Amino acid sequence: MTETATRASHRASAAKCLRLEIMAGMTILAGACTALPAEAQIAPLPPVQGFEQPSGLAFGGFEFFTRAQVGMQLTDNIRLDPTEETDFKRIFAVNAVARSTWKEHALAATVGYVDQQALDIRDQKSTALSGTLSGRYDFTEELNLRAGLLSEESIIGKNDPLQFNGNLNGTTQSNTLESALGWDDKTYFVNLLGRYQDISNDTDIDVSILSRVQSQDREEYNLTLEAGKHYSWGQASVFGGPIRIRYSGSAVILPEDRDSEGGRAGVSIQYQQGNLTGLFRAIGFAQYFNAPTIGEVISAVGTAQLSYKIDETWGVGGVLERTFDETNIETSGGLFTNLAGVAALYKPRDDVYVKVGPTYRFYEIEGTPYEAESFTLDATAAWQVHERVELMFNASVSNQIVNDAFLSNLQYSEANATVSVVVTF
Repeated sequence: MTETATRASHRASAAKCLRLEIMAGMTILAGACTALPAEAQIAPLPPVQGFEQPSGLAFGGFEFFTRAQVGMQLTDNIRLDPTEETDFKRIFAVNAVARSTWKEHALAATVGYVDQQALDIRDQKSTALSGTLSGRYDFTEELNLRAGLLSEESIIGKNDPLQFNGNLNGTTQSNTLESALGWDDKTYFVNLLGRYQDISNDTDIDVSILSRVQSQDREEYNLTLEAGKHYSWGQASVFGGPIRIRYSGSAVILPEDRDSEGGRAGVSIQYQQGNLTGLFRAIGFAQYFNAPTIGEVISAVGTAQLSYKIDETWGVGGVLERTFDETNIETSGGLFTNLAGVAALYKPRDDVYVKVGPTYRFYEIEGTPYEAESFTLDATAAWQVHERVELMFNASVSNQIVNDAFLSNLQYSEANATVSVVVTF
């Protein structure tokens, strides 16, 4: 997927840890970790006060934070397909962060691990290990050089575009190297970002012939220039640059030459005023493929999100998003996902909160008549029994339908509930 050009991740993380957001040069690696699997809200919500990451250990100019989660999930469709097999799944996840407290320069490292295993249906298992190392060198107060390394495994699952390649179970491995030269005088800022990413997929179960004969392994190269201005309410910027994608694997595995080149340009606005927080990004892009059955993809993507803290008890949020993920679906450049979600936050007392929200997704496989749509309702409740211990309950109900028998393996409904304990130290 051409992530730098077209995709921003808005999946909320129960880990409440440092996260990675790289979108057309907006930021450099500032620390990332594998999201704990318990929370699935898409729409942004105000932060839950009182549930922030508590202070960790301090030693030698560094702060250390660790968050672990252990839980059990019951699902009525463990495979997320028409077979609808019921099973329990055990879940274990841990995130650890170390970051410097220096006045000048910065250094941060993270590691995250997720393990999921069905108790009866033993082939339904996934593990993912991720890590980052990032730093910033300050030449002056205005000029700095940032660099980052990211090695990340993500578990393929529900509402993931890789489903449309026949991958319902497995992991995606991404290795990213990037550097950025940035200048910021507190009024104007300029960033020049270079990025290399290697992406490969490991599928535990193949549910279509195509997934056995095609490879998704690829390398992405891009360069982005961004210029913007700070305001009392936030910041605004424009950005753009070229992108190049090279697929690996032999012609026997990948019959079409899907290598592509293209570019993108966009605008970004970040807003923060009182209890209202917003983000708007619009990106136009063009990608030209060597494969004669694809040719070119010219379109626009973007995101708009708002969150508002009504009072100490209530908060609301919403998001509209359109993304493009490059896949190896034959004759198609990739997958467009159109998403709309809203959510509400209710905090009846200082140590308890509840989040509830529906999400709608409409998928379009570019260059084909194939479409799919999904509806999901997620709910999360947390009780902070101790400053460093939370009891969490998560429930999700979803339904995905397709418009063609070719995608019949991707039509399903599912309900699950997860109970877990989260410990921070």
